[in-house]
Amino acid sequence: MDPYHWLRDAGASVDEVLDAAAGDASPHAVVRVALGSTATRFAVEERRRTPYPNELPRLETRRKVLERIGHPLLVAPFVSEAFAPALAEAGWSWIDSHGNFDLRAEQLILRQRRTAKATPGKRKGLPTGSGSYAILRSLVRMEATHEAAATSLALQASVSQPRASQVLHQMRELGLVERTPRGRWRPDREALIDRFLADYAGPGGSEQYLYSLDSPNEVASVVASTRGQRQDIVVSADVGPDLIVAWRHPSVVVLYATHAAARLDTLGLVPAQGPADANVVLRRPADLSVFPVPPCIVSERAAEVALADPLQMIWDLQSLGGADRLEGAGKLREWLLHRP
Repeated sequence: MDPYHWLRDAGASVDEVLDAAAGDASPHAVVRVALGSTATRFAVEERRRTPYPNELPRLETRRKVLERIGHPLLVAPFVSEAFAPALAEAGWSWIDSHGNFDLRAEQLILRQRRTAKATPGKRKGLPTGSGSYAILRSLVRMEATHEAAATSLALQASVSQPRASQVLHQMRELGLVERTPRGRWRPDREALIDRFLADYAGPGGSEQYLYSLDSPNEVASVVASTRGQRQDIVVSADVGPDLIVAWRHPSVVVLYATHAAARLDTLGLVPAQGPADANVVLRRPADLSVFPVPPCIVSERAAEVALADPLQMIWDLQSLGGADRLEGAGKLREWLLHRP
């Protein structure tokens, strides 16, 4: 990653004064950024993945180490508009590979926003086609110490065993899974999560914006209590993540339904004029892997609520946007990686 040319394009000069040194405490680099007669030294922390807001407290020790060398500068793939204020508040300057940056020092301020949305890089993509995402989601939901067999993954994804093996071999080429001596598959669950969130284009299908006088949590409870709907409708952000790791008062609920799902009038929903007026989003997805196998069920108000796949809930939080939702996405990601 070499994002410094964005600073040069903005009229600053950038000189690397120290390459990566030995020892975990050393910065990845130290750069001198000058604008006019003002020059500032920055100690660089490079990350392959942009941290989530809830991870910033864990980076504080690292920031204090870098601060002894220069102003802490985080280099990451993409920093969203929602996350940028949290970084600044935590004492970080930052720059991403999309040309966005915010460098702040005593006599130097350099800020630029070129794009509000990350674009995927040119690289070999995740396998697509029958069962691909369903297999990936199943691998992520596995317990950390478990290994998967192609036959069980094929059963969960409703594809043939040869097709599951084909998808797994493609993932191995990307470094996302490895084959064990017993012929099973061990996933790199963290890498799978990050790659999915970076590459996933969305569930497709149709979408309706709706409004309910009831709260999003109450809508989810009604969905759960409607006879025969457990397999037809699943609950995603904001409500679903909040039922797993409480993080905010939900203002929206995203529902995923099969084409044979319940009628709207049974849920008390009316059409909204658009996203800004809706507190319920009903999607009939083309990607049916949003419905987890086996189902993910949690209790809410004496009802058993069926949730969307956890990866989908994280994706929905990020798609809905907002700093608090990014924090929720980070908490759900940690739960998914380290749940009991």
